[in-house]
Amino acid sequence: MFCYNLLVRMCIKMRLNIGVIFGGKSVEHEISIISAVEAMHNMDDSKYKVVPIYIDKDNTWYTGEHLKDILHYRDIDLVKRYAKKVSLVKRGKSFILESQGFFKKNICVIDMVMPIGHGAYLEDGSLQGYLNILGVPFVGSGVLASAIGQDKVVQKQLLEYNKIPVCKYVWFYDFEYDKNKKEVLDKISTLKYPIYVKPASLGSSIGISLVKNEKELAKAIKEAIQFDKKIIVEEQVPNVKEANISVLGNVEKQSVSEIEEINANSEFYSFKEKYVEGYRKTHKYEKKCNPIISKEMMADMKTYALKTFRVIGCSGVARIDFLIDDKNKKIFINEINTIPGDLASYLWMAKKVDTEELIDNLIKITISEQKKKDAKIYAFPGNLLEAYDILKGDKISKDK
Repeated sequence: MFCYNLLVRMCIKMRLNIGVIFGGKSVEHEISIISAVEAMHNMDDSKYKVVPIYIDKDNTWYTGEHLKDILHYRDIDLVKRYAKKVSLVKRGKSFILESQGFFKKNICVIDMVMPIGHGAYLEDGSLQGYLNILGVPFVGSGVLASAIGQDKVVQKQLLEYNKIPVCKYVWFYDFEYDKNKKEVLDKISTLKYPIYVKPASLGSSIGISLVKNEKELAKAIKEAIQFDKKIIVEEQVPNVKEANISVLGNVEKQSVSEIEEINANSEFYSFKEKYVEGYRKTHKYEKKCNPIISKEMMADMKTYALKTFRVIGCSGVARIDFLIDDKNKKIFINEINTIPGDLASYLWMAKKVDTEELIDNLIKITISEQKKKDAKIYAFPGNLLEAYDILKGDKISKDK
């Protein structure tokens, strides 16, 4: 039904109201703002009315036209002062963005939601679950794929099961380290140094440490535990090169971007190199598409990227990060990002797909996926309990 309404609006050339949700209670909050503002500026005004929905670090929702301007976020308190507090609710067959407070007011109808959040709550399936309950169509992967994409441990276990190569790793919970440190350290000792210690459910290189010997290990674990209860420890791939590929589509049909090779200045592609402008100006790194990798390896990487996307059950656009042992010609999947920074638009530009066209494709995929959802049975009509005596658990006789 909702898919039909979307198609009708598109056919009569009515603009779709797209609610772009971003921010959230996450250590990647500011990165989400950057990605969302970039996306909003690249949406075709003739096709879409963009409605920014900013979630602050206390999980309060806001909207306002000024939320489209990145410069306003220098003062978050000022941003919120001039924005309206809102909730996304279902009224009849419509999805309404309504103001909060005693006298609630309908601000606008939302036809579709585009989550552009990174990390907890917005990327890990939590927001996707809420949108599913409402029934509002949304861009990107569903609850399960989003949750798997966020949890590096579950992700690697699933990839291993499907014979997709990942580097050697172990994992543990924070309470296990607190209760039996020796047992956890013995588990880690099965890996060869240098190793990476990471929070299992974070991105953007936050909380990650490269550990070269046992003396550095305790500090790295303490750092990671600040951010997550589950910790993953991985062997560093020798002679490593980092490369990325983006996949666009759904489980039925996908396409792949060009391959991007990253040459970072430091020993791994850190948060500073990715996002801190002052650091990036003084510490050079290179990102180049069509890297010098053999045709055979490039073909294998694209095959693994597509398989990873399908196995996890993704939809929309994702970025798959690879680690390459350049000397021994071995490929490993590092992780998948189900809501990649900048929607991985830079990977598609090499194939002459600009951000505007990428977003158009994402919305078409969402309509197609919603059509399939609408065709499924989720509940039976009628009430099976009408024929039962609730107190006795027996069928109620018509003679009574």
